[in-house]
Amino acid sequence: MSRAIAPLSMIARWWTKARPRLRLAVGTVLVGIVGLMGLTPNVFFGTTVSWPYMALIAAIGWGRAGLGFSPMLVLILFGFAQDVTASAPLGSFALVNLATYGLKAGLYQAFDAERSPGVSYGLPILILFMGIIIVWLLASLSSNHVVRFMPLFASFLATMFVQMIVAPVFDLGVRAAAGREAML
Repeated sequence: MSRAIAPLSMIARWWTKARPRLRLAVGTVLVGIVGLMGLTPNVFFGTTVSWPYMALIAAIGWGRAGLGFSPMLVLILFGFAQDVTASAPLGSFALVNLATYGLKAGLYQAFDAERSPGVSYGLPILILFMGIIIVWLLASLSSNHVVRFMPLFASFLATMFVQMIVAPVFDLGVRAAAGREAML
């Protein structure tokens, strides 16, 4: 059992020493890979599988370091890619990604002094839910009718599950106060 864990601990030690730019690049590649996988048919045995919003996961993870130009640029680019693939109005997913990113950066900075598990685990889920609500509102406004919420809620659950697994990948390793200089 310890032989299987040894490579993971080696990767974890390497990840703690990685620079923020490398962490941003790895997160960007992961979002791109999952996004491309989401373009494949997602119906298995007659059931539609909900696909996670990886850009929202990235926005939540990167927002922990505070506001930075590089993560915002990447989130805008992924937002435009999501707009094109989902046939959404141009800029709507970029708006969702940036709103989620800014909300996470602001709330994390406000609650940074408190290191309780409620803030560490509950705040990302709350912000993720707010991001899904913004997606639902923009979809309803652009289609001129109220869009069904249950498919988006299923995507929220899938995104929340994936976020719990891959959240450390999107940690840029910098604190909110010192992170601004490292990110630029």
